Amino acid sequence: MARLKALQIIVFFSVWILYAATYLIRKPLGVIKVGMGKELKFSKTQLGWMDTAVMLPYSVVQMLFGTAGDNLGPRKTVTACLALTGISVLSFGSWSSYPVFLFLLFISGTAQAPAWPACCKCLAAWFPDKNLNTVFGFMSTSAYGGSMIATGIAVYLHSNYGWRFVYLPLSVTVLGLSLLAWVVLKMPEDYLLIIPGKETVERTTVKNTMSLWDLWRIPMVSELAIAMMCLKLVRYSIYLWLPVYLMQALNLSASNVGILSAMFDIGGVAGCALLGYAADRHNSLFHTWLAVVGSTLSFIIFLLTSTWGLAYNATLLLFAGACICGPDALLGGSVAVAIGEKDGRNAGAAVAGLINGFGSMGGVLEGPLVGCITEMYGWNTMFLLIVMLLSLGSFSVLKAFIIQRRQVHLSTVALLSNIE
Repeated sequence: MARLKALQIIVFFSVWILYAATYLIRKPLGVIKVGMGKELKFSKTQLGWMDTAVMLPYSVVQMLFGTAGDNLGPRKTVTACLALTGISVLSFGSWSSYPVFLFLLFISGTAQAPAWPACCKCLAAWFPDKNLNTVFGFMSTSAYGGSMIATGIAVYLHSNYGWRFVYLPLSVTVLGLSLLAWVVLKMPEDYLLIIPGKETVERTTVKNTMSLWDLWRIPMVSELAIAMMCLKLVRYSIYLWLPVYLMQALNLSASNVGILSAMFDIGGVAGCALLGYAADRHNSLFHTWLAVVGSTLSFIIFLLTSTWGLAYNATLLLFAGACICGPDALLGGSVAVAIGEKDGRNAGAAVAGLINGFGSMGGVLEGPLVGCITEMYGWNTMFLLIVMLLSLGSFSVLKAFIIQRRQVHLSTVALLSNIE
């Protein structure tokens, strides 16, 4: 038992570090854009397309090839992802060609895509089913931790050495961490271990050959994928447009804008942990639905009270961050893997990839959609859009919850019939 606990701790922190490492490549792009734009005379439109060059392949490849974690295993998948990600931007600062930058970023987004589903597959295999939501809640903080670490390092490197040097040490770091993935990300069966509290179903050794349409037709998958797209579209809108709104519409100072932006992130970290803990003690989809409803209400109130002062804004953004990022973490993690692995499907990584990848399309659509709406109709319309998206997301989660309850009822009826 002591050996199992030690291995669980090692795997958890390794997965946390390895997924956070993807942000060492993803996040610095936002930091170096200003320097690149000035030196190479790139327009804002060109710089914007760089985001798309990363996010579009990330989303599509995650949907199509999330099965890599099921078929190749988390160890091989994450190792390959980090190695290719590090190599893809190793020479980034050596170029001045815009098409080359787009190509390197495209390869980077493609390489990162299967990492999250594979990490989910590995983590889910090591912990009891009753604790998975808590485990995934804490593990999902790696996205925010990795983002903050990556931003800090990128700002330091950019300030002291220029934008061309930023990616070099970060790429080498990610390449080194790919070796950690190879050493650590083994499954319990590699140690001949049985995890107490795991669902006892017959595990198939056959590769997962389910098509994207087959995965989409699994009960609850389409509903949760739509909910994830709504949540991620809102989350990226807040990340990229909230500072602009606060400065232009509310005339807040740069320091106050920084405080309010940080409140959303702090709420996100707390929400991941708290929702995961709560979901393990009651139905995870029910708590997720309550959280999304809470985020909807928080933005309605924010829209009505935005001019009341910093304290009101900070409280509502803290609550909104918790209620958006918590469901994001569970739906694309523990909930998705549980659906994929149910009845021995061996499709945990594939379902996590589909739900999270479809959700990431929200990040692809966010820029032009929000930019167009705010330019044509103003900031209030943007918040109305956010409320509408969160309402759709809450309806989708509620529908998935109803389907889940129906499945439980039918299973109970069948069990009682067999007993009789």
